[in-house]
Amino acid sequence: MTINMLLICGGIIGLICGFVIARQRFGCIALLVVPIAMIVYVRLWQEAHPENLRSTSGLDFVFGPLWPSLGAIAGFYAARLLREWLVGRNGDGS
Repeated sequence: MTINMLLICGGIIGLICGFVIARQRFGCIALLVVPIAMIVYVRLWQEAHPENLRSTSGLDFVFGPLWPSLGAIAGFYAARLLREWLVGRNGDGS
């Protein structure tokens, strides 16, 4: 997976969490699923492809969860801003 794809997938998950979960505290806790899922994915991929392991494959556990987590945080806050804007817009009657 490329960095762009990881950012986009994380952003989509963040958008979903931002729209579905109303409270910011629970939304941030829900975003912990993203790095945990990425660590599980890296582990499963490395077990399935032992012939592709290198001396730097351990760094996948550090940098693999980084990009989708950043995308998820950005998507979460974008969804929160959009949701607050929509609620404020509907509350004013405009």
